[in-house]
This record gives sequence, C-alpha cells and structure tokens, in this order.
Amino acid sequence: MANNISGKAKMVTSVPWLRICVTGGIACGKSLVGAYLAARGVAVIEADTVCHDLMRAGMPLFAQIVAAFGREILATNGSVDRAVLGRRVFGDAAALGRLNALLHPAAQGAIEAWVLARREEARLQPVAAISDQKSEIINSAQRWCGGVVAIIPLLYEAVWEAAWDRVICVGAPIALQRERLRSKGFTEKEAHDRMAAQWPVEEKMKRADYVVFNAGTQMCAQQQTVQVMQHIGIHVEKSDGR
Repeated sequence: MANNISGKAKMVTSVPWLRICVTGGIACGKSLVGAYLAARGVAVIEADTVCHDLMRAGMPLFAQIVAAFGREILATNGSVDRAVLGRRVFGDAAALGRLNALLHPAAQGAIEAWVLARREEARLQPVAAISDQKSEIINSAQRWCGGVVAIIPLLYEAVWEAAWDRVICVGAPIALQRERLRSKGFTEKEAHDRMAAQWPVEEKMKRADYVVFNAGTQMCAQQQTVQVMQHIGIHVEKSDGR
C-alpha cells in the first residue's frame, strides 16, 4: 500500500483486524497489561468483569447460580457475594465445575457479541491514512482500529484458544503469585486453591504466541507489552504483503 494517501476519508475494508487474547495465571498481572493497552487506545474487555455483570441480580444467570449454590451465597443486599461463592467452589472440583458450566457459555457469548460489535465499528470507521494503523498499536494517541483485546484467565481451561488470532500469556514465578494473593488478603489455603484450579502458568506460557513475564516492576511489564504488540503489528504487515 502506498504511503502517500489522499486526505479524503476511506472506509477500512482490507486492513488486518486481530482478535487478541491476554491470558495467564492468577495474580500474574493480566489486568495490568489490559489497563496499559486500554489507556493507549486499544479496545479491551475483561472476562472477569463480564462474569460479574452476568451474576447481577435480575440477570438470567443470577437465578441459576442461586439455585445451584443456595441463598447462603447472597450478601445482605441480595447480590451474589463473590467472596463467599469463591470459598464455596475453590477447593471443591465438582462445585467449581458446576459454576463454570453456567458461567463459561454465557461469558463466551457476551464476549463474542462485544468483539463482533467492535469489528463492525472498525469496518465502518473512516480513516484519513490507513497506513498509519499498520504498526502504531501502542504509540498512537488515537483509538487503535487494528483489533481488540480480551482478557480471559481460563482461555485454555475453557478450550477457547482457537477463536483468537494471537494469544499473549502473562506469567510470573509461583512464589510471587502466592505473595501477591496474600497481599490481597487471601489465606495460604485460599491462594493454593485458586492456583490449583487453573492450569500451571508454565504450560500456558508454552502454548501462547507471546509471553509477558511480570516478575519485576510495572515499567518492565509495560515495556514487554509494547514489544509484543509492536511485533504483532510488524508480523501482520509482512503477512499482509506490506
């Protein structure tokens, strides 16, 4: 594609558009990476936030969860007490399986709908210089139109990786994961149960296309995120013949 494009607005029709997933272990820094990308114009959705919304009182899933786990999981205001529910299911594989069987299909459907809506927005968005979108994933102050990012902690556990064009795994040493969970108020047993409920982070890193290893400062994680996203942009340019 020529670098000199007229000032007349054009519709985005052939520019690559990527579905990028950020996954990883608990307390590894997935939300940190997501927040950094969102602050720089990338459309980001978090599966945890989606699940919390789906469990709100009045939502179809609310009644199913209460029926499955009893009214003792409700807070005094009638909403699902996620801390109580967490203590109920983590450490009990059967209970966690029941919860995931309810949550995963609903969350996947909601995320898929969000992705499709963002794709349609990008398709219809006029741009003055399409070439500017090729690799400026991080450095542009404008909204990035090259795709979206979904933060999905249980991507591999839910067997959902085939739906995404690129997967970034955020990892950290096990000891640091435990330390971060304890700093958030989890007991040693609670931290163990939550970590045991997920695949080992080492396995997730092996399967992912890219890894951000968050064992140092936030700045270090941000720099790795920049490098990964820039590499994704360059790879897409080459594969698209630019």
